[in-house]
Formats: sequence, C-alpha cells, structure tokens
Amino acid sequence: MPIALFIGRFQPLHKGHIKVIEGALKKYEKVLIGIGSSKKSREERNPFSYEERKNMLELVFSKEIKENKIEIFGIEDRESDEEWTNEIINKINFDVIITGSDWVEKCFENRKQIEKIEEIEAKILSGTNIRKMMKEGEEWEKWVDERVAKYIKKIALKEFFNNLKV
Repeated sequence: MPIALFIGRFQPLHKGHIKVIEGALKKYEKVLIGIGSSKKSREERNPFSYEERKNMLELVFSKEIKENKIEIFGIEDRESDEEWTNEIINKINFDVIITGSDWVEKCFENRKQIEKIEEIEAKILSGTNIRKMMKEGEEWEKWVDERVAKYIKKIALKEFFNNLKV
C-alpha cells in the first residue's frame, strides 16, 4: 500500500483536516502529516507554534500515532516554491500527496501522484475563518474537535487574538 503525505498549517486543526486524515487512514498504509510554516507562530496567519499544532494532532490521533499509522513532522518555509518542493521530495518518502490547495497541487504536479480533496464547507471551515471567529468572540468551538477546543482554551491565546487586526 502506498504512503500518503498531507501538508497543512493546522492553524488550528479543524474538523475538515480530521475528515481528510481519517479518510486517508482508510486508503493508505501510512499517513505522513507535514505541519507547514513550522517555524512561524504568534502571527496573525500563524498564531499557534509547531509544538501546539503537533499537540492538537496528537490529541486527536494518539492511537494511530502509537500504531505507527501516522507520523507528524515540521516543514519549514523556503525562499522559493521549487526549493520547498525539492526539499520535501528529497527528504520524505511518500507516494501520494493529498491536498485541497491549488498551490500545493501546482508545486507537486508532474512530480508526485496527487489526490485532490474537495473543499469541505470552505466558507466557514477554514483556519482563517476559525481564527476570525476566535478574534471576534464568536462560537468557533463547533468547528474543531472538542479535545482541540479544550486545549486551545488551556493555552490561553485570548490576549493574542484580542490584539489581532482583522
């Protein structure tokens, strides 16, 4: 069975990401999860650190990680798309890239097999919209796993979100 790679920023991990990963686990021998922009945190687009995002994934997929069906690692940004793509292809052993991102699809076209995912309630179920809901004090919790919501509240980023310019 092939190995799949799913890259995301997971800012935060939401139910759309979880649905994609659960589907991939049914189809592939192993799912590699690359946390993009791994060196960025406490920014408007990237409020959560790599460790915080990894913790979110571990909360939801602890069993699959223990069973070695999921492996999580960071992916740093690079100067160019080509440098970023080459580094991933040269360092990570995978057969298929799973993506809903046109940009990621473009980076890997003609280089790796691509499984394109459909947008899942994209107008609401996106990290951008969830972060906006957090900032504006709206109900964001229903869009993430309850363990992730509890974790986000525990790490207390409320002051960070209150200082964001939307």
